[in-house]
Amino acid sequence: MTQKLYQKVIDFINNQINSGELIIGDLIPSESQLSNKLNVSIGTVRKAIDKLEYQKVLYRHHGKGTYVSDHGFDNSIFNFFSYGKQDGSSIRIFKTTPVRVKQKASAEIAFQLGINQGDDVIYLERLGYIDKKSPIIVEKSWWVAEVVEGLQDHSIHIPDLLYAVILKQFDTQITSSQEVLTAGISDDEIAEILHINKGDPVVILNRHSYAKDKGLVEFRITTGRADMFSYTTTIGNPDA
Repeated sequence: MTQKLYQKVIDFINNQINSGELIIGDLIPSESQLSNKLNVSIGTVRKAIDKLEYQKVLYRHHGKGTYVSDHGFDNSIFNFFSYGKQDGSSIRIFKTTPVRVKQKASAEIAFQLGINQGDDVIYLERLGYIDKKSPIIVEKSWWVAEVVEGLQDHSIHIPDLLYAVILKQFDTQITSSQEVLTAGISDDEIAEILHINKGDPVVILNRHSYAKDKGLVEFRITTGRADMFSYTTTIGNPDA
């Protein structure tokens, strides 16, 4: 019996998940990338993704991409991902985590997290790419260490959706956040990271994230290139 072409795509994605190359919260390759790699049509790729989404192996976030999911995946975490292009359209952002370390909270971070200066925090520095070459955002986040103890271990893979691993690995569900968006200019550090000039405009998003039954657990500062960044939020239910 001839194998259906879409099964080739399904098998490829399943193999990447089973091998650990992709984990829950990871962004899978784009439809065009899968089409080219596996020498099948875009329509075939979409049919395969439809079937894997129906099986809850994948979750398609329209405009953002398709992520590895599972039957217990809490899709509400997508409420917190709101970055886009300057014209407001959605954008696929791949993320890496070059820095992760356990450290003592400074006075400022202690204040932001509502803990004592000198308490343990887990610090993450993440870079977001649209082309895997030049980052367009840099995220700096500080977590209450007792909530995510071990996240500083480089053996733990951090997927594109950070909150997915926080939920699955640390049984911590992020349920809400408070965000403040401001404009700023890049300093030497940010200019070097984002490949822009010192003094170029940037957008800065400060976030305080709260977890179910645990209160405030994360303080995050996201800085993005103003020429490649927009922020979109929805208040209430537009379908109501």
